[in-house]
Amino acid sequence: MSAGIEHPGKRPVMTEPDTLANGEIGGPTEADRHFKSTIVALRHALEEGEAGHNIAVQKVRAEYESEIAELKATIAALRDGLEQARHDGQAAVESAVARAAGEIAQLRQTIQALRDTIEGLHHDHEQESQRLNAAAQDEAAQLQAAARALRQELEEASFRAQDQKQEAVATAAGEIQELRATCQALRNELDRLRGNSP
Repeated sequence: MSAGIEHPGKRPVMTEPDTLANGEIGGPTEADRHFKSTIVALRHALEEGEAGHNIAVQKVRAEYESEIAELKATIAALRDGLEQARHDGQAAVESAVARAAGEIAQLRQTIQALRDTIEGLHHDHEQESQRLNAAAQDEAAQLQAAARALRQELEEASFRAQDQKQEAVATAAGEIQELRATCQALRNELDRLRGNSP
């Protein structure tokens, strides 16, 4: 039996048993030779088709993997942005709480100072003490109103920060959903290309 014929980059093509055909049957006919050459040509065409198919699949796979890498990078960036937005919102709330606490502490100190002043003047004159007490109560009412206004402002700031965080989360979720849909479309396209390949 003759050895296989080697072709660069292809699988070896085996020839027919020429010795047996020539010696025992009486030599190959023209039809036999044509049949053998047709088999060899078909094998070559099949190997070339497989090579072209493999190249096309590798190209599509490379494009798909590159797109996936970009999508992963985009998702990571969106997650970082979302985390930064949460951090900024929390920082804004904490800053507003700190400012309100400082102002409330100052108001309490002011009220305490006014009470001390009223108590010191009480021994000097009852009428003057009553006048000062009334003035102190009026100022205390104003301070309490200011404290309530500060608390309301703090609550509004907290609500605004919460709304901003929710909006950022909704935006990021929508973009992530779009990216997932793109990934699925790419997978479907890859499957279609694979199904249409020879």
